[in-house]
Amino acid sequence: LAVEEKEKYANDQAAGKIQGYGSKLANNACGQLEWEDYFFHLVYPEDKRDLSIWPKTPTDYIEATSEYAKCLRSLATKVFKALSIGLGLEPDRLEKEVGGLEELLLQMKINYYPKCPQPELALGVE
Repeated sequence: LAVEEKEKYANDQAAGKIQGYGSKLANNACGQLEWEDYFFHLVYPEDKRDLSIWPKTPTDYIEATSEYAKCLRSLATKVFKALSIGLGLEPDRLEKEVGGLEELLLQMKINYYPKCPQPELALGVE
């Protein structure tokens, strides 16, 4: 997306608005500089989503991402069930422990790594 389009959906970490577009330029634990642009938002449960910050283009973004979130949530239920059974617990135990259908939040972060203006200094992606 163009910079102007990203600005419409920009996050504001200082104001506690974590959803939207943002950039990260920081040193990691090894002292290497990490640089990324990203788009972050809640995708599930549906009543906690803020569709006003979801991109309008591509036009099928909301529909495709919503369907993806439903499939991911279904998969999470299956994984929690398998783990619970494997641990000798009631099948729904772990899912209940993390909030069940009502409280478990699924978040999506889409990273974009801009072309480095000085690639000879790049050490790669961590």
